[in-house]
Amino acid sequence: MYYFGPNYLTKEYFMQQLVESPPPVVAVDCETISLEERMPVGFSIATTPDESFYFQTFPEPDPALHYLTNVLTNPAIKKVFHNAPFDLRNMPLVVPIESSNIADTAVMARLLGAVDAQLYLLAIEVGKETTPAKQLLAQAGKGATMLTLPVETVAKHCADDSRCTLALYHHYLPNINPTYFAIEMAVVPILIQMGLRGVKFSEPDRAEMETKLEADLAYYSNMIKSLGVDNPNSGQQVGFILAKRGNFLPLTKSRKQLKTDEDTLEFIEDPLAQIVLSYKHNNTLLTKYIWPMKGQDRIYTDYNLDARVGRISSSKMNMQNLPGKNPTRPRVEHYNIRNIIVPDNGTYTTGDFSQEHLYIIMHLSGDRQMQRVYIDGEMDRDIHSFAAQMIFGTVNPKTRKIAKTLNYAIAYGATAKTISQQARIPDIRKCSEFLDRWFKTFREAAEWIKGAQREGLRDGWSLPTVFGRRIRLPDDEGEEGMKSKAINYPVQGSDGEIMKRALIICDKYKLPLAVTVHDSITLDGDCEFPIEELEHIAPVRIPFEVTKTLRWE
Repeated sequence: MYYFGPNYLTKEYFMQQLVESPPPVVAVDCETISLEERMPVGFSIATTPDESFYFQTFPEPDPALHYLTNVLTNPAIKKVFHNAPFDLRNMPLVVPIESSNIADTAVMARLLGAVDAQLYLLAIEVGKETTPAKQLLAQAGKGATMLTLPVETVAKHCADDSRCTLALYHHYLPNINPTYFAIEMAVVPILIQMGLRGVKFSEPDRAEMETKLEADLAYYSNMIKSLGVDNPNSGQQVGFILAKRGNFLPLTKSRKQLKTDEDTLEFIEDPLAQIVLSYKHNNTLLTKYIWPMKGQDRIYTDYNLDARVGRISSSKMNMQNLPGKNPTRPRVEHYNIRNIIVPDNGTYTTGDFSQEHLYIIMHLSGDRQMQRVYIDGEMDRDIHSFAAQMIFGTVNPKTRKIAKTLNYAIAYGATAKTISQQARIPDIRKCSEFLDRWFKTFREAAEWIKGAQREGLRDGWSLPTVFGRRIRLPDDEGEEGMKSKAINYPVQGSDGEIMKRALIICDKYKLPLAVTVHDSITLDGDCEFPIEELEHIAPVRIPFEVTKTLRWE
């Protein structure tokens, strides 16, 4: 055990501080071997912002660890973390910990407007200093881990982090809405359990997809090389050859080379662009999903609360980006990776909030035309056909598809350029005209959007979400970036609020949560959702549609 603080440590002092009469609030920080190797090497507990203890757990566990059970498993003691999902996923590997009474200072910081919630940056607010783990490891040299660093170095780093965390907790607490924050914390254990549960997949189907993707990748690679690009992964080479073939490519933000990202390639008619796009797409599927699954029987993800807008994110194996049945790139062959995911109990039951973003915009703006569709039931509540009729005067597959693109793009701060890219309509002027017609159709929504942009540019904050949260806008993306986020943040922030509450409701009914992606929840088994309760989470009723499948879709 290591002690960091103003007092001389004695066994009696340790026993009094942590065992006999622990404080009502402690901060806890866990150090793992690395971000990839999650075995904890130790953890610290701060009892005050100026005093903390460090306990080694691996390779030799500290003899005093057993004394901490009454602290870490006591629901009356609040355990404060900075990035609670990380610590609570890993600490139970070596010590038991109770998670019904927790706080996360990273979440608190974001709720109060922090754009970057890294601990070493926030520590300045409370007059403290701590060194990022990445910096410590970089200073130690290539291949260094927390296990190869001196124990004293790891102990000091971990203890510094826990004291900073506790100081930030007391600093933020007076300005935090306790009811709102309680929801944020209640979902953390649910997300951890869902991520640790994992999902099963069909190895024969995975292997078959691997063979097909590898064959396609080799074919595309040879085609690209025959067209003069030696390395299809080199954006510089691809950009040079495409420009040489007469294509106009925009510059990257650094203005040092031409843009060759997938969104740019999608819009170029040159066959080389399509082949490179297919190569990139297949390479991503192989390296991020198909190859890492090999040799496993289940796949696991880490659900996080690190998104600025408050939506749930997924990392390690990013389930939220796993391609499903709907093509995301119309110009490349589509692979439904979700289709190899199979339930443990024979059936997947999936519910999603139908057209959630448009319902949110209707509520926030009070748009009467949207209300005609969603509340009064006009045109069978088909907002896309309604928009097509109002904008183009007719409803057919083409006009409805464009209207659908407009409807969904609006929530992301669409411009004529983005409509052009998403609808694959080269004529920017025509796309601008379509956008103008949308604004004339949904006038109150248009006014809300303009007001959100004015407000965002004026004070740097978004308009409130459906549960009243305002989100600070980034100031490093220029005026257009801020205007786009000013529209997007209240909508996506509302989406995050609704989904967290939905997961808490499902957990209350002990439903077998398998995976959550954006506005959907999938249960493992033939189950029944509490639909009425879910549809009335927000101030506006949002339909919750349920499907049952044999594979994940």
